[in-house]
Amino acid sequence: VTDVRDVETETTMPGGESVDVTLSVTQASYEQDFTSDVLEGDFGDAFQPDSISVGLGDAEEFGIGIGDQLTVAFEDGETAELTVRAILNDDSAVGNGTWYISEETAREYVSAEVLPLPFMMFASAADGQEDAARAALDAAMEPYPQMEVRDQAEFKDLIQSQIGQLLNMVYGLLALAIIVAILGVVNTLALSVVERTREIGLMRAIGLSRRQLRRMIRLESVVIALFGALLGLGLGMAWGAAGHQLLAMEGMKVLEIPWPTVISVFIGSAVVGLLAALLPAFRAGRMNVLNAIATD
Repeated sequence: VTDVRDVETETTMPGGESVDVTLSVTQASYEQDFTSDVLEGDFGDAFQPDSISVGLGDAEEFGIGIGDQLTVAFEDGETAELTVRAILNDDSAVGNGTWYISEETAREYVSAEVLPLPFMMFASAADGQEDAARAALDAAMEPYPQMEVRDQAEFKDLIQSQIGQLLNMVYGLLALAIIVAILGVVNTLALSVVERTREIGLMRAIGLSRRQLRRMIRLESVVIALFGALLGLGLGMAWGAAGHQLLAMEGMKVLEIPWPTVISVFIGSAVVGLLAALLPAFRAGRMNVLNAIATD
C-alpha cells in the first residue's frame, strides 16, 4: 500500500525566486504503483533522503535541472536543502505537474503531529488475489463512508462520469437553445408573412400557387436554421478548442471532435427549421389574394 499526502512549502528556486509549492509525500513504492513519464533523471532516486522530483512545466519556468539544490521551507516545519533527482512529464491526469518527496524526507523536517493524513492510497494485490484483496478493502472501509475504494477501471469510469455530467449540462442547455430557436424562427417567419402580405398577394396574382408559396416559406425557414446552425457550430468548436487548451494543462491533451454529433445537429437544424415553418406557411397559403393586394 502506498499513501499520498500533501505538504505546503515555500521553495527557493535556483534563480532566487521564492514560490509556494505543494509537495506530494509518498513512498518509493509509488514508482511501481503508478506509471510516471520520467524525462530526466531517475524517479526512484527522488525517494532517497533529501531528494525531490519536479514537474516539467515548473522546471522550464524556473530553470530547474537535475542536480540543482532547492531550499524548501516546510510549513510548520524546518528548512531543507533538497536535490533535484528527476523531472517528470506533466502529461498526466493524476499528479499533473506534481513535485514528489519521500515520506522519510518529510518526517525528517516535519513532525508526525503536523504531517497531514493521506488523501489518496494505492494498493497492489498479489497475482490471483485481486478479488480477495478487493473484498478485504471493502470490508475494512465499510465503517468509513467518506472513503471510497476503486480499481483502475472504476477510476476511469469516475473521470468519464465527471466529463459526462458536464456534457449532459451542455446538452441540456442545447435543448433549451433549440426550443428558443424554434420559437424565434416561428416568430420571425410569422412577422415576415405579415409584413409581406401585399407582396404575397401580388405573387399569388401573377400565378404563384399555394403549394409553391408554402414551399418558398419552408425553404426560407430552412436557410435561416442552417445559417444559425453553421454559425453556432463554428463558434462552438472554436470555444471548445480554446477550452481544451485549459484542460490540456490538467493532462487531457487529446482533442476529439464528435463529427457524428456535429453532422446530426446540422441535419437536425434543417428538420427543425422545416417544422417551424409549418404554421407560418399554412397561414400564408390561406390568405385571400384580393385582400392581400389591397393591404397597405
